[in-house]
Amino acid sequence: MTADLLAGLPLFALLAGAPAVYLEARLSRGRGGEWTGLGAFAVFLLSFGLAVGLLASGSDGPVPFLGAMTLAGTPLAYFLATIGTGLGMAASLFSIPTLRGDRSVERYFPLLLLMAAGAVGLGFAADLFGLFVFFELMAVASYGLVAYHVDRAEAIEAGMKYVVLSGAGSLVALLGISFAYLGAGTTDLAAIRGASAGMPVLLAGPAAALFVAGFGLKAAIVPMHTWLPDAHTAAPSGISAMLSGIVIEAALVALATSVGAVATPAVSVGLYLSLLAVLTMTVGNLLALHQSDVKRMLAYSSVAQVGYILLGFGLAFEFGVAGGAEGGLLHILTHGLAKGGAFLAAGAFVWIAGTRDLGQLAGIGRAAPAVGLSFAIFALGLAGVPPMGGFLSKLLIAKAGLDAGGLGPVLLVLALAANSVLSLGYYVPALLRIVFSEARPARVRVPWTMQGPIVGLALATVLIGLFPDPAIQAAQAAAQGLARAFGGA
Repeated sequence: MTADLLAGLPLFALLAGAPAVYLEARLSRGRGGEWTGLGAFAVFLLSFGLAVGLLASGSDGPVPFLGAMTLAGTPLAYFLATIGTGLGMAASLFSIPTLRGDRSVERYFPLLLLMAAGAVGLGFAADLFGLFVFFELMAVASYGLVAYHVDRAEAIEAGMKYVVLSGAGSLVALLGISFAYLGAGTTDLAAIRGASAGMPVLLAGPAAALFVAGFGLKAAIVPMHTWLPDAHTAAPSGISAMLSGIVIEAALVALATSVGAVATPAVSVGLYLSLLAVLTMTVGNLLALHQSDVKRMLAYSSVAQVGYILLGFGLAFEFGVAGGAEGGLLHILTHGLAKGGAFLAAGAFVWIAGTRDLGQLAGIGRAAPAVGLSFAIFALGLAGVPPMGGFLSKLLIAKAGLDAGGLGPVLLVLALAANSVLSLGYYVPALLRIVFSEARPARVRVPWTMQGPIVGLALATVLIGLFPDPAIQAAQAAAQGLARAFGGA
């Protein structure tokens, strides 16, 4: 029992840390917000260390939790926990100077911990009940963070839109769970997979479709993506980094595990997911091309990146190629680092210049050279330019398509390649304007708590590209946790 409890410590640390940080903030009565942020950072650091250690040890087994839901400490759970808590460390440090003097830190940092706990919990969930509970925990916490600046009409509007659409997605996913339970008589994912062959198509088919719609809305799959640009733009930059770096990816994992539980040869979803992936990446890139708001551009880019990940999962579902799942999971890591860092860098630019307009950010990278150079690394990584980590994860997804063979997978790979080239159409102009423009604004001293996380994420983006073996091995181990969902891939 002790070993089982230890397996769940990365999740338990986040769940226990949220009320502890809230209590500290309340006792300080809004004073010393830096200590509240550092407290949240310490919780994330503890959870990160535990997740990395358990992932390296290959731990895999059930985790007792309240007796009402089934949790499992698997490589997939620790992989998501490592990404979520790593980004959480960066977001909590970055947010300290941006919230200096803000008496609402008692809401911000506890909600940040709870949002991360929800995303991490989705990796631990071994039944549909737990999957839904953690999905809702992640969603409810993110509602408050998107609308954190309650004195701004933009934030309230984005928050209301997010609540309505995300709430609708939750209801749709819950309806899918009811169909799966009606067909299998259980919410346990492994048991549903075992019973799926005998599940009536009239139950399995609607369940799969409802899971795609419900969890896909939170993952911002086109055409269910409309909430994301407004939410990312209005949210504090640290929250934008988390929303784009782990929240939408965790929803994709929830989609894959739930759909995989009910999928059968009679209810094939792989091709459908692959086509949705191509639509998602294409629409996301095309919309990003026309943005003048740096955060809105990055938000639409996130929609496109969801398409790349979904394509990897779709190839694994349809053709049983393990590389699809491995490439998709590795892209969750590389995108999380690069996009999380890009949002933090954009937040630093906004903090310096007071605007999100790309036209007014000319040369801003020269005001803070370390942040400007980091933004260049993130942009190149997101576009898939070698030797950045994003190139490798896209390459693995493309290789999975080629391994599948046939005209259809080759066309999907060509769509992936074309969209990677298309993304250069907005990353390169933004990079030239922000970093290489001739405008020379005066240098500004950016606090180390803002610069440190940005530079750290940039270094990680480069190191994964140069020394990819540990990241690939972690993605391969995590993919094994999804293997049964992908038909034995």
